[in-house]
Amino acid sequence: MKVLYHVGVNISSQTVMKKGNIDENSRPIKLETENEITLDGLQDVMLCKFNGMGTMIKLRNYGDTIYLVVPRLYFNVGTGFVICNYFATKKLKRIIESTQEK
Repeated sequence: MKVLYHVGVNISSQTVMKKGNIDENSRPIKLETENEITLDGLQDVMLCKFNGMGTMIKLRNYGDTIYLVVPRLYFNVGTGFVICNYFATKKLKRIIESTQEK
């Protein structure tokens, strides 16, 4: 599943997010980027709605705050423009939460 992500405490409409992939079937879930992030130290997983930006997953993994979103459309022009896929983002949250409980 293709995702956009940002590692940092805050996020705004000026934040440039990076592209990554998540394999829904791997355990623990891994965010495949230029440096792989393993989501095995999850503390909080929340679905957050940001005005003007859409719905994102906010999670804490070993003290790092990571924002994830599944894009419906992504235009890589300038700093990029994304239209979020709300239902796929909710599905990804459920997948992440199911690995957290085990």
